[in-house]
Amino acid sequence: MIGSLMFKRKIRSAFDMVERGDVDSMMRDFADDVVLEHISAQGVPVTVKGKKATEELYRKFFEEWPKWKFTVKDICIREVFPLLATLTGTSVIMADWSVIQTHKGGKEFKYDGVTAFHVRKGKLIRMSDYYSAVGLPEVEATMKLGDKT
Repeated sequence: MIGSLMFKRKIRSAFDMVERGDVDSMMRDFADDVVLEHISAQGVPVTVKGKKATEELYRKFFEEWPKWKFTVKDICIREVFPLLATLTGTSVIMADWSVIQTHKGGKEFKYDGVTAFHVRKGKLIRMSDYYSAVGLPEVEATMKLGDKT
């Protein structure tokens, strides 16, 4: 029970860091060999490997998308004893969320998603994002336009 509460607090804190664009704090929880995965609006898999590449990605992304507002709807933890699982193996936590993100040109987009966090020994080793298709094609189109929006 205590481990579950700790993990839920940690996950909510991670979403708060994204809202603030606090890359330095985010990186403290990432393993050196972290893997990030998501699917683009066109259905193309995108994978980023390593802490340095992840940090560069987030810094660039927050320049393009400076404002975020998450609503975390639910957090589910696979293990019965998550704290013990992270000390002895890998724990998996899923977060169901909605976000309103604002492009640097001022246009807002709202969509839903789920993130799977794989944690080993207190460090994030894999994070996989799954998005609702609603809103994403516009988001990607805006990213390509840059300041023209």
